[in-house]
Amino acid sequence: MLIVTALVAATGGLLFGYDTSVISGAQLYLTNAFHLSSDVQLETAVGAAIGGAMLGSAFAGYASDRWGRRIVLLITGFAFGLFSLLTGYSHTLTTFLVARFFVGACIGVASMVTPLYLAEMSPARLRGALVSCNQLAITTGILVAYYVDAALAKTGNWRLMFNSAVLPSAVLFVGMLLLPESPRWLARSGRQAAALAGFQRLGRGAEAEAELRDVDEVLREEKASMAQGSIWSRKGLRIALLVGIGLAFLQQFSGINIIIYYAPAILKTAGYSSNQAAIYASTEIGLLNVLVTILSIFLIDRLGRRFLLIFSCAGMVATLAWVGYSFHAGVKGQPVVWGMLAYIFFFAIGMGPVMWLLFSEIYPTNIRGKAMSIATVFVWFADWIVTNSFLSLEHALGQAGTFYLFAAINLGALLFCIKLVPETKNKSLEDIERHWLHLGHQS
Repeated sequence: MLIVTALVAATGGLLFGYDTSVISGAQLYLTNAFHLSSDVQLETAVGAAIGGAMLGSAFAGYASDRWGRRIVLLITGFAFGLFSLLTGYSHTLTTFLVARFFVGACIGVASMVTPLYLAEMSPARLRGALVSCNQLAITTGILVAYYVDAALAKTGNWRLMFNSAVLPSAVLFVGMLLLPESPRWLARSGRQAAALAGFQRLGRGAEAEAELRDVDEVLREEKASMAQGSIWSRKGLRIALLVGIGLAFLQQFSGINIIIYYAPAILKTAGYSSNQAAIYASTEIGLLNVLVTILSIFLIDRLGRRFLLIFSCAGMVATLAWVGYSFHAGVKGQPVVWGMLAYIFFFAIGMGPVMWLLFSEIYPTNIRGKAMSIATVFVWFADWIVTNSFLSLEHALGQAGTFYLFAAINLGALLFCIKLVPETKNKSLEDIERHWLHLGHQS
């Protein structure tokens, strides 16, 4: 049941990856389809979903705390399919932008609620791997989007690129009809009998009652802490929120989205002669992203979150500097591709999966939905900034300068992770919560 839960819920991550990256190939055809005449118009078309994701992730925390993680994911699956169809059938730019905005709202909800749901369903010893299944699904969605784009590049059928998201949307909707609600959310809502049944259904066996007692105990500690003042007035919780928001900005400003969204466009300037050739080359990036994420799943509960983050940031500094140097020196073609592939390796081994995992781990049960919502809003806000400024930034700094800038940002991310990010490996959600609450009592 735990494995089935992870596979079905992670379909939300697959839709997240597919719908954010399918635009990378489709954008090459949108200019003619909607008569776009400037970089600003193209950035708006690419970034419309990101604006929606900010709205969706802002609402998702309240909705998942109010109605439950399961029902929110179920509704999101239906909405994904509806607005993906509307995007593909759009015949005016306005309709396209509205449809993509609401697809983005679904992405925002899925990006927050999917890892939250998986974390609350998982035992401590497997949580890293199971929550990281969401990141694997995201990277798989990106890869599928690249292959769909490549398959349709010859015909230029950008409408089918968007409509194809209906299939995984149906899987998410039907699957969530059959899955249980988060036992931790049920306990938070005062439904202890249902929470115990949920833990037992997830295969906890004799551990179910002890796990529920631990959840109840930490909920009482939260209430006692809140009675002494706002939970956000505690030092530990402020640091936890800072870690989440900091990772949100640093992941998005790491350069990943300029690679994912604009890979074909970058590769064309690096020497690829046609849209089709650039899109096919982009599939190598998507495939490596998936393979390294699988490797990360095997390592994340062994080496730990903090180690992988530090290793990841150091590698991204080096690889982005190399890509910047390649453009600076006028080197084109394969060296640029190798640099981008090396960057993807370092991102996918650490910063990619670990950020979403930490979001789902570091916040207290009572406010986990709201706190994750705040952090996820900052993810999409940062994503929106990068997506809507890359082409303009590229013109202002040149390609070399732009990649050098992102390398410098990753250096800052490395120092941030060394200084502030804690290790959560092999700790229950309740143990992690006690760490922050006790740190708060010391303030």
